[in-house]
Amino acid sequence: MLITSFTISFSSTIVKIAEGIKTSPKFDGLNFPIWKVKMTVFLQSLGSWVAKAVTKPLSLPIGNEDTCSDIAAMEFDANAKAHYALLQALNDDDIARVIHYKSAYEIWTHLVVTHEGTSQVKRAKIDLLRPQYENFTMMIMTPLMTW
Repeated sequence: MLITSFTISFSSTIVKIAEGIKTSPKFDGLNFPIWKVKMTVFLQSLGSWVAKAVTKPLSLPIGNEDTCSDIAAMEFDANAKAHYALLQALNDDDIARVIHYKSAYEIWTHLVVTHEGTSQVKRAKIDLLRPQYENFTMMIMTPLMTW
């Protein structure tokens, strides 16, 4: 009798842990780089195909279900899981911006460009900030005048 009670308690704990794993990390619009890492790991936990769905464009299967290859079907399923996970993670403002996208790749790309910028934008920011940094380091290196 005691063993049965332990087993039931133990199995309910496992179920609770498993349920927690399936919850995607929520994005509140702040600290995108941290959320991006968490979301990448979460997608990887759903499977390698799901994690790859955000890194390459979706090619929709052509023809009916009978003629689709197994790989095309797996890619389509992985995209659906990644798409769902991303929508569950986003706040209402971000969902409104990406709701019309058909693939997880398009959503992911839009979020990265929106919150991190393109490589051109990043280079422009660096170019703008470099003189400020150089002036700041020159100020530190300049000896203070004594009063």
